[in-house]
Amino acid sequence: MHKLTLILLSAILLGCGNIHNIRKTDTHAEKAVTAELTFMTFNIRAAGGMQNPVSSPDLVEETKESLTKIAAAINSVDPDFIGLQEVRGIHQAKFIAEQLNLNYVYAVHARESWWGQAVLSRYKIIDVRTKIINLGGKYGDRIALMATMDINGKKLRVINVDFVPENYKGQVNETIPLLNPIEGPVVLLGDFSRRPEYAKMVTIRERMMAACEDVENYEGQCIDPVYVKIDCIFVDPNYVKVLAAEPVSMKHGDTTAPTGSWATIKLK
Repeated sequence: MHKLTLILLSAILLGCGNIHNIRKTDTHAEKAVTAELTFMTFNIRAAGGMQNPVSSPDLVEETKESLTKIAAAINSVDPDFIGLQEVRGIHQAKFIAEQLNLNYVYAVHARESWWGQAVLSRYKIIDVRTKIINLGGKYGDRIALMATMDINGKKLRVINVDFVPENYKGQVNETIPLLNPIEGPVVLLGDFSRRPEYAKMVTIRERMMAACEDVENYEGQCIDPVYVKIDCIFVDPNYVKVLAAEPVSMKHGDTTAPTGSWATIKLK
């Protein structure tokens, strides 16, 4: 491999995206570390509005209206942490974060600089890193975006991924080492392109549990209307208790393309 390419990939593997702690103090009381925390994963399909959900996100045209409606759908849940996938540029992450008064970080997919992922947080983001989990193939490059938050003096790490069908086992294998709770609880969320029951996800499921499996009426939970149950939130039952989990509702918007789910947990 060309030396310059190796340097670039090493930088992506170890590098950090820019942290934007922009949240302004308001009347919303910050939740204590022992209180309930709500997580959301949301594939916004480049924020294109009423587009064919299978169309390529690089062809989808965003509008201020569609971005605003996506922000409204997120706000209807009022989550503490959000992982966004298929985000076309930092301007989309910035717009949504500013609408919701949340801190945020954005990172691109390895060599595909036109799009990436974002993590938004009600709490201060103190560290962010990326790791390449897939290079090349029909569906392109992918990263895991890892953001560490300070929750009233305690640390929590959110890992945001966007798996592709090709090299699935390889993506799982690259993600597994990231799940160790070194400094505190870890929550893995994202678009997994497969249901949690998928056989190649077994090593993730040996360590973590899909939040929607820990609530009553499991078969009716986390079923989004477009891609079924592939936008998931995984938690370690040794550290958290799941209180609720449901799919993201777009009743406040008019787009059928974005998909996701949310879960409310309590730290043990």
